[in-house]
Amino acid sequence: MKTVLEKSSSRKSQMEKRKLLLLDTAISKFAEGGFAKTTVKDIASSAGISSGLMYHYFPSKEKLLEAAVEKHSFLPQMGRILTDTKKPCREVLINIAVRFSDLLEQEKNSVRILLQEGHSNAEIKKVWDSLSSEGSAILQQFLSSRITAGELKPHDTEVTARCLFSIIFMFNFTKDIFKSSSLNDSQFIEQSIDSILNGIQSNK
Repeated sequence: MKTVLEKSSSRKSQMEKRKLLLLDTAISKFAEGGFAKTTVKDIASSAGISSGLMYHYFPSKEKLLEAAVEKHSFLPQMGRILTDTKKPCREVLINIAVRFSDLLEQEKNSVRILLQEGHSNAEIKKVWDSLSSEGSAILQQFLSSRITAGELKPHDTEVTARCLFSIIFMFNFTKDIFKSSSLNDSQFIEQSIDSILNGIQSNK
């Protein structure tokens, strides 16, 4: 017979699983039908729960979207990579670029929602702006630390951060267009990083 503590732990585990299911279901439904046209009832029905129970987890459709996008965000992984201060800057940036590229491929639904709805939906634009700003700030902080260490020349770190993310972002969404490229994904990423570093790497 389960103790009170075991029952409580089991309920918490079940609630967490249901919450994760809602987040994944929301991303799928939003990508399929668009944010505006997808209702709370649609998401709850696909997740196998009632609309009322869904509101127990998320007070609004907007908060559900925000949580769903954050769950699939690159920021936690990026933060962990950038804490490695022993590796050369080039190696760290290539690692960031490869992981970011992989995530864009894996999370196409999340990215599609942000791109399709961000220009017309204030809530989605707010999520997009927040993720972009935080990601850029984290990378800028890393670049600044390497400037201080003498590994990079003094430069505008915001420009470098935006260039790196923009290159990888556009690369993922134009791969099917430039199929004739002689470079594979890894080679393209490495050469892109080298092109960026060519202008900012210290000669010391």
